[in-house]
Amino acid sequence: MKVPLAVALLIVVAVGAVAGIYVYNFRKSDSASMSTCTDPASISSHVYHPYRLQIVKPCVTASGTVDRVIGEQDGDLHIRLNLDYTYSNLTNTANDGYPNNGDLVVEIICVNPPTQTDEIPSCENYTNRIPVPSEGQHITVTGPYVFDNDHNGWAEIHPVYSLVIDASQAVVSVTRASLEISYPDGSGYGWLGPTPRSYSGWHAVNVSPGDQFTSTISLYSTSSSEEQIISITISTSGFSVTSVSPGPPITFDPYARQA
Repeated sequence: MKVPLAVALLIVVAVGAVAGIYVYNFRKSDSASMSTCTDPASISSHVYHPYRLQIVKPCVTASGTVDRVIGEQDGDLHIRLNLDYTYSNLTNTANDGYPNNGDLVVEIICVNPPTQTDEIPSCENYTNRIPVPSEGQHITVTGPYVFDNDHNGWAEIHPVYSLVIDASQAVVSVTRASLEISYPDGSGYGWLGPTPRSYSGWHAVNVSPGDQFTSTISLYSTSSSEEQIISITISTSGFSVTSVSPGPPITFDPYARQA
């Protein structure tokens, strides 16, 4: 196959394994409809100014990926949750704008000591036992589904009754990959430079073991003679190439394009 100008290599890589990253057990709810659940430690009784929350459903379960974790003056943590598609109906138009940008607000209460005096009594005699996730982690949360009237009625799960970090998924950030190039004469250097050749700037993705995703790399010929790429491999640990399009061997005309 001859490529007169540039060739875009669509490299599909698979995650071979995601293990030992998280230690929490994974549970999954059937839907975001009303769930049968209990308030395990009378958590709701420690919500400050509860009148500001309009209870829509006493309990829901939803899952998604954590975009932000933000500490508040009342001691709560705001989690901005990018919902999985199944639960996307839980947000409303008030969630769409700043600062949530379409995320559901999830609040774990009394994580830190409140800094405002009128909020201190609500956290007395309560110690938070809910695990605090990190940005990028996939979680499943359960708690009351409410509209926060102090924030234009945006939708929240508040307070969180349970939170489980999903051990079956991880955010994989492929920021650098080593492109192994086999030149036809066996040389370790050609128009593309030395082999292996490092590339950077790939996007982070949510993957489970065995998942596939696609990345595009553009290559340009600077050679004075026709050259071929015979094979391409990914040396990033845990990843492998499952397909390349157009498939090698890939032939470049002389001086196809200056990089």
